[in-house]
Amino acid sequence: MVLGARRYERTTWKTTVTDEMDSRERLHTSYIGVQDTPTLFVTTLQKSTMFINRERCDVPNHGLTPDYPLEDAFAVYLMLQAMPSWSMWCDGKPRPVADHRAGEIAIYNLDQLWRADMTARFDCLHIHIARAAIDEIAWEAGTQRIKDLFCPPHENTLDPVVYSLGTSLLPALEHPERASQLFVEHVSYALNLHIAITYGKMQPRFARVTGGLSPWQMRRATDYLIDRLDGEVSLLDLANYCGLSRSHFSRSFKRSTGYAPHQWLARKRVERAKDLLVNTTLSLSDIAIQCGYADQSHFSRAFSTRTSVTPTQFRRARLSKRVETSAEISAASTDSSLNDSIVS
Repeated sequence: MVLGARRYERTTWKTTVTDEMDSRERLHTSYIGVQDTPTLFVTTLQKSTMFINRERCDVPNHGLTPDYPLEDAFAVYLMLQAMPSWSMWCDGKPRPVADHRAGEIAIYNLDQLWRADMTARFDCLHIHIARAAIDEIAWEAGTQRIKDLFCPPHENTLDPVVYSLGTSLLPALEHPERASQLFVEHVSYALNLHIAITYGKMQPRFARVTGGLSPWQMRRATDYLIDRLDGEVSLLDLANYCGLSRSHFSRSFKRSTGYAPHQWLARKRVERAKDLLVNTTLSLSDIAIQCGYADQSHFSRAFSTRTSVTPTQFRRARLSKRVETSAEISAASTDSSLNDSIVS
């Protein structure tokens, strides 16, 4: 189900785009059928990439999808709403199709030319995974290279894991400037791993994690995160810094702290914000920047979600309490002075 350029809305997010991706970016723009629209990536171990975008059309008869350059990659489509069946061809030959329910997925090998006649409205999440990204998952898992991913569109495969992980990225698609790079990488890695195991029959040999991070790894990880509260943090860089694979690091970190890395970072950003609200006169916009939020609105929303009060309410309440405490101390000091005078 490769979607064409007419009458549909496309939303994408990114972490870091490097010069090496320019040719791949142009390729995907051509493949999707959208001209002069940036294609945004997540980088994996060896600069192979994946991207995720939401593709939807609110009017019927979108039409025949265009040709695209063949490539060694996979397109995983997650249906966000039910969609009636459509005509489909692979390398010019008709392929069986079926009505789709929300939550179903299908996987297309892009070294074949898939085309579809999109007659109904649609809303879906497109997860594009380069073959190299799947190979790296297998290498990191200590297992053999995956030959193929198998989940044809006519099998009506409901996958609650892909649905849960995929839809967790929808807020990031709506507001990419507010997306946490650490969270996006965490979810992307989990998606890749689940897809490789479930549809590539990968049998991982991850080392069993019986304990958490060692003291030196814990110090390194937390110092690394705290030093970058005001910027983006890469899961891959963080794991490498501790000498571990992404999977081993993520599991060990959660065992040590009780939180996934992106959750721990989010809590620390709020803690830093609380300190700045109480102990400085910085504006909310300045505090937002120092704590790694995209803007004041993003900061206010994230702070309120975690504390149930706005930053302004928190500052006002703490400052009011501080004034009351100071007044009580002053009153107590005055009373003590009076008593001393009476005694003398």
